Amino acid sequence: MEERRRVINSDLIFKTLSALGCNVLKDEPLSKHCSFKIGGKADFFIAIPNEQALLTFFNSVLANNYFILGGGTNILFSDEGYKGVVVHLTGNFGKISILGDEISCGGGALLSNVLKTALENNLSGLECAAGIPGTIGGAVCGNAGNRDKWISTVVKSIEVYKNQKKEIINKNKVQFGYRASSLENCVITKVNFSLKKHTRNDNDLQEVSENIQKRLKTQPLNIPNAGSIFKNPNGFSAGKLIEKVGLKGKRIGGAQISELHGNFIVNTDSASAKDVLALIDLIKEKVEEKFNINLETEIKIIK
Repeated sequence: MEERRRVINSDLIFKTLSALGCNVLKDEPLSKHCSFKIGGKADFFIAIPNEQALLTFFNSVLANNYFILGGGTNILFSDEGYKGVVVHLTGNFGKISILGDEISCGGGALLSNVLKTALENNLSGLECAAGIPGTIGGAVCGNAGNRDKWISTVVKSIEVYKNQKKEIINKNKVQFGYRASSLENCVITKVNFSLKKHTRNDNDLQEVSENIQKRLKTQPLNIPNAGSIFKNPNGFSAGKLIEKVGLKGKRIGGAQISELHGNFIVNTDSASAKDVLALIDLIKEKVEEKFNINLETEIKIIK
């Protein structure tokens, strides 16, 4: 009886969420929703298009165990999938608006679209995001950028749901670091950026072009991957360390350490999460053995 009550409640919740515009999927393969093309099935996958639907989800029994998925570009899902609900913000959460020298965008907006909008409206400050895949929510949470500039430098405020309650947080209340922030336990629904307004500047376009070209030349973007596997240790390049221990090109199963960039693992042929994790363990072992450096993963491993 208890099991049947749980099923009935779930069915009622799904009908309510569907009526609010959500796309509700059961036993959804997570390999379809990440750039690595790896992962088992989620119990439930829900695309949520508006705040009312998000609040309804938070007030449901399903919200006891969920994971917010952005663009899926720095994620490794388990081969066993996810025992709970994977939530993806769409619809209104992808909107972008401009007021003067500020851009306001939903947490589900693509970073590339926000940068494009900024450039089209003669707003500078987001050039460091050029070529970086994923959503605004993920980019701000992980403080995306390049070696010299970070997206956090132009953040003004962030709208989040924390403990299922809405808050607006000013930038000075957020701790931003290298590939990290204090927003890990929040659902980012909107970000306000403060940019610089000027007449069209060829330097901005050149910086964007150079960032994109550098990524195209140095990263295996034509093969499924999840971006940089490890954070760069202070004063070192993770990719160079991996190259120096002779692991470039090393393959386990369908996963391979890229021959183009040592800090990328690519899915060459139906790789499993187990294959990728085995390479990660091997890299950590060899780098620590030779350099006494403990590499820290940058990708999120979701089990």
